[in-house]
Amino acid sequence: MRNYAFLIIQLILAAMEPWVCAQNTGQRLGKLESRVGKIEKRVTVIEEGRGQSQATGDQSNINIQPLSVALVSKKQVVGGGQIGTKMVLEFKNLASYTISGFSGTLVFKPEGCDMYVRKMSYAHTISSGETAQIEMIIGSDQVKQYLKFVKARTVKVALINQQLHE
Repeated sequence: MRNYAFLIIQLILAAMEPWVCAQNTGQRLGKLESRVGKIEKRVTVIEEGRGQSQATGDQSNINIQPLSVALVSKKQVVGGGQIGTKMVLEFKNLASYTISGFSGTLVFKPEGCDMYVRKMSYAHTISSGETAQIEMIIGSDQVKQYLKFVKARTVKVALINQQLHE
């Protein structure tokens, strides 16, 4: 009789175990989500602070990066043997002299997505203060990441490792 009572108690505890574990998992996930939310807020504040400091920075930043880049438009292209996102970028020569081309690495950072990196070069003359618009198509083999890139409303673009051709 004692063995039966012990066995019944064990069965009841075994039946309750998944419910208890699920409750603990739910609590842990809730805490983890709140932590991630706090970290995202911190990162956003830091990124906004960096953007303001760069915008109000002194002329030494111009000497380091003689070309600025801005995204003019972004449109998905399907057809003609191409599938991708057509990006129109505007490059501005911030240097005090004319350059006959440049090369570097473009970094695209869509809102809520991973970064895309693409090397490029341009071989036409750009006078001081003038701009040049360049069209390029960007695609990816990673479907989920690419769709996030297409849906992103804002995309930050930077040209790093700039090399000017004089």
